[in-house]
Amino acid sequence: MFVFAVPISAYGILMVDQRGMQSTVFGQAWVDVAHFVGGGIALLVGALAFNRGILKRTPGLHRRLGFVYFMCVLASGGAGLAMATQSWLGMTTHLGFGCLAVAWLSTSALGWRAIRRGDVLTHRRWMVRSYAACYAAVMLRLHMILLPIVFGDFTIAYRIVSWSCWVPNLLFAEWWLRNTSPAGRWLRKSRG
Repeated sequence: MFVFAVPISAYGILMVDQRGMQSTVFGQAWVDVAHFVGGGIALLVGALAFNRGILKRTPGLHRRLGFVYFMCVLASGGAGLAMATQSWLGMTTHLGFGCLAVAWLSTSALGWRAIRRGDVLTHRRWMVRSYAACYAAVMLRLHMILLPIVFGDFTIAYRIVSWSCWVPNLLFAEWWLRNTSPAGRWLRKSRG
């Protein structure tokens, strides 16, 4: 997870300067900056926050990382929702990326609410889902390498990737949560 998160995080943060903010939402360059920089930081910080050593040995650091992650989700997810209304290729991508933004914001908010109530297990489950939505940044880039080759058409690939970059992530997260203990260890299934 971390191996792919680092370069995509750096890409999100560093590409803002390279893009020159020519593609803005409603003429507001800060929306792109909030999305790319906030998302890049969330991707990196989220991967660190899941580290078991940080969770056990330095819970204060985990809390600080969680706060940074949540603030970055608010910035990037909110900007992503605005950007979805301006995405290329119409309603399919508007809905795909818009639903991703809503999923990311809502799973993060539910995780935040759970930890504020002291419910660590529910917090963990919602944050696994939140990071699965965040990881769409990685999957989008991987899919955009493969899908244009498979379909021979960028527009078809882009329409598909607006959904394929995040829906399988959330399905995998649900499968993983069903097959692991609250501590994240694999459950043994009895045969018979």
